[in-house]
Amino acid sequence: MSSLIPEDLTQPGTHALVIGVSEYLHLVDGKDPTPTGKSFGMEQLSAAAKSASEFAAWLLNEYQCDHAPLRSLRVLLSPADGEEINSDITQLLPANSSATTDNVKKALGEFRHACDASVDNIAIVYVAGHGVQITKTGAIVLLSDFGDTHFLSKLEGAIDMAGVHAGMNHPKTARTQFWFVDACRQKPAIAKKFETLSGALTLDEPIGATETSPLFLAAGTGKQAYARVGGVTLFNEALLWALRGNVANGPEADIDHWHIPVTALIKHLPEYVKALAADCGAEQSVDIAGKIHEAVIHECPDTPKVELCIDLTPEDAKPVSIGCLKLNAKTPVIDNYSNWPIQQPVDAGLYLLDITTVAPFQSKSYVLNIVPPPKPPVSYDLTA
Repeated sequence: MSSLIPEDLTQPGTHALVIGVSEYLHLVDGKDPTPTGKSFGMEQLSAAAKSASEFAAWLLNEYQCDHAPLRSLRVLLSPADGEEINSDITQLLPANSSATTDNVKKALGEFRHACDASVDNIAIVYVAGHGVQITKTGAIVLLSDFGDTHFLSKLEGAIDMAGVHAGMNHPKTARTQFWFVDACRQKPAIAKKFETLSGALTLDEPIGATETSPLFLAAGTGKQAYARVGGVTLFNEALLWALRGNVANGPEADIDHWHIPVTALIKHLPEYVKALAADCGAEQSVDIAGKIHEAVIHECPDTPKVELCIDLTPEDAKPVSIGCLKLNAKTPVIDNYSNWPIQQPVDAGLYLLDITTVAPFQSKSYVLNIVPPPKPPVSYDLTA
């Protein structure tokens, strides 16, 4: 399965595999229902392929890594009727780009070959679709032709993401890997009728381990993952929010720019998914597995913006108080401000906030370290 961009294996780079499945041919409401497909009790999805296309578009248009730029991008999508796919990806997709078992097997083999070209490569995998869980640590995603009558095993036509992840965990491939599985992890009712369920696409597990290979699972063991009607999955929404600078760390001794490290995703991605689900009246928790070692998934091209919200108390102090916000205590960003509260995006950084007022209130100064993620509104008390 060819890359959407010219593939380059002559020098280290980032290689990505993105799969999104919303249309299932053989489920109960599919175009060609089969006994196996119907026995899993699932229906068509509406956001998985779109979500995968949005992640692929982020890789294509926004991803940045100076020492390992994007050098291949393989994308397989099976959208539902009427599902909106990112146009930047649609125009690059080859004719046969559906997420069938054969196509995924071919793309996975080519992706693995690309990653194996150098240990200095970076591997990024994002898979979205119907998910099932047979074992406590499992994460299996159904492909578009799952349930085909020619398959000999119940799970043929699915990909074992935990198994594939383990099969890429060895010292002769990309030493830095990031894995995202955007799917439910519930045990299907049919599993009660079998000692084992096998057949899902997987990889042999070599001896040894790579350096870092976190696996982010959109749902906890036995739990559901949710999506917005006509939109993207909550996991996808949270992930792209994070990658677009909202959990960025500032320059450090060995990194001279804002960046998204693994630890920032580990800390903030589950929090944001949980908050998004709660706003929708649901519960969703992110599980994190794999080998955790600090690594940078994205380098921000610019200083990230942070939404600033500053208010004053008591209420009658506002009309007689003037605010001035200076970046690094030198460069005015907000000057002679009196229309409280202050509410606007500013560049992340260290600021000095001077508030000048009159008696009986007290003028005050504050040092503010304004960094992602956005913080709740802050109110400063000017009571003398």
